[in-house]
Amino acid sequence: MSFRKAVALLLILAMLGAGGYYLLKTEREDDNRMRSLYTEVEPLERERESLQQEKKNLETDYALKMRDYGTVEILFLELDSQIITEVWPLMRERGIVGTLGMNFKETPINYNKLSADDVNRLVADGWGTCVIVDSALGTDFTYWFDQFRRYQESYKLPVPTTIYFTNGLYDSAMDQELIDCGFTTVILDSTSGRNTVTDLSGDLWFTGAMPWGYTGSATDLELLGRTDGANLVLTMKLKEIWDKSLNRNVESQEKLAFIDILDSWKELLYEDDPLQDLEKVGPTPNIYINTNDSEALHEMYLNSLTPEQQLLLPKFRSVNAETALRLHRDAIDSNSTLVQERDAKEADLDRQIAVLDEKIRNTYAAYGVGNNDANPEQKS
Repeated sequence: MSFRKAVALLLILAMLGAGGYYLLKTEREDDNRMRSLYTEVEPLERERESLQQEKKNLETDYALKMRDYGTVEILFLELDSQIITEVWPLMRERGIVGTLGMNFKETPINYNKLSADDVNRLVADGWGTCVIVDSALGTDFTYWFDQFRRYQESYKLPVPTTIYFTNGLYDSAMDQELIDCGFTTVILDSTSGRNTVTDLSGDLWFTGAMPWGYTGSATDLELLGRTDGANLVLTMKLKEIWDKSLNRNVESQEKLAFIDILDSWKELLYEDDPLQDLEKVGPTPNIYINTNDSEALHEMYLNSLTPEQQLLLPKFRSVNAETALRLHRDAIDSNSTLVQERDAKEADLDRQIAVLDEKIRNTYAAYGVGNNDANPEQKS
């Protein structure tokens, strides 16, 4: 190799060495810069991720709180002394209350039925009262009800705010008359095409009633316990289940079955704080009982639950109609407040996330990195 070629080669190697050094130096500087960027951005992104998760949790948390619980009433269509002597002790022992039906155009209390003291004892124990309409009202209902009201007040008895119509006797044209008479709850016989969904719009609350022990009642009660705001009235004629058998010392099978059902309800009734049970499994879907095909609805509902939710016993409250209405109205009012509270928290989280997004974008820009890297939609 000539001297001139050797010098040229050495110059080339020197230039390459200087370039390599420059590249390595630039790479090290870039690494240091990116490490500094990460050090500044990482806690911001971690905080943003935490806020986004908190926002996602809001819906679940408030779904648990925003609930309306199923309620069931037992409506006795005929007054009878056995209600106070035999039925009441059994129901009271199990935490179940009933409602006394007082027949339209019939003296509510007379010999061999219930005394005024009996009625007041039951009412004091949580029972309700209800006007029973099982014949056409005609045009004299308001007059009759005024007489009935004076009768009740003379015995210091509560005036019912609930009215029950047997099948086909209700006419929506008399709604205003019912409101003027002080009624708040209308129970409709719903043997055909039953509907236990409560409707709290307007001045009257409408709910449906089915006869005690009807086919499918066990399934409906399970759905009732799992359904927000559903209500079911079970109507009962005591003599049909309470007469003794031919052997006067043996209870009828119907009465024994009634007691068995009361026993089964003991585990289905909510205690003071229903949320304690629900918090274990999370919110359950809102599926209402409004179909003739209850088996299909039941299967659809169960398929929508998690295994943990399916293990939770369906629960409801045993109350009178007045209490059921108050509970449902309270739930609506409470839920409305909770919605405002949830929306305010969500808006505050959105504000905090927006501030962090701006900080993250500015930090990336300061290091000369494109804003796309700080795009919240890409980072989420």
